[in-house]
Amino acid sequence: MIRKTALLSLQEGIYKRLSTDSAINAKGVKVLDNVPKIKPYPYIEIGEDTVNDWSTKLDYGEEITHTLHIWSQQGGKKEVKEIMNLILQSLSQPLSLDDGFSIEFSKLDFMEVYNDPDKITRHGVIRFRFKISQE
Repeated sequence: MIRKTALLSLQEGIYKRLSTDSAINAKGVKVLDNVPKIKPYPYIEIGEDTVNDWSTKLDYGEEITHTLHIWSQQGGKKEVKEIMNLILQSLSQPLSLDDGFSIEFSKLDFMEVYNDPDKITRHGVIRFRFKISQE
C-alpha cells in the first residue's frame, strides 16, 4: 500500500456536503475555498487543517482537524450562529471519502464567534476532528 494523506479527500467531501446542503443553500450561503476580493456575505470559507499520524505496523491512518470560517455582515451574531448550526446538522451525517479513505469517527472540536475589528463583520470559527484510515 502506498501511503498518502487524506487531506484533499476530506476537504472535497466537506465542500461537496456543505455546498449541496439544501438548508445552507436556502439561506444563500456560499462555500468557498478561494474567497474573491468582493466577498459574498454570508459565506463559509474552507480553513486550516492539522494532521497527526496514528499509524501502526499494520494500518495507516491520520487524525485530521479541519477548520471552517463563517463570515457575516448581518448585524449581531445571530446569522453566524444559525450557519454554524446548519454546518453541525450537515456534518453530523456520515461523509464518504474518495481515494481509498474511510472515516472512523468525527466530532466537533470547538466553535467560537468573534466581532471583527471593522465592527461590521462577524466571524465564526468551527473545527472538527476526524480519525481517518486508509483502506
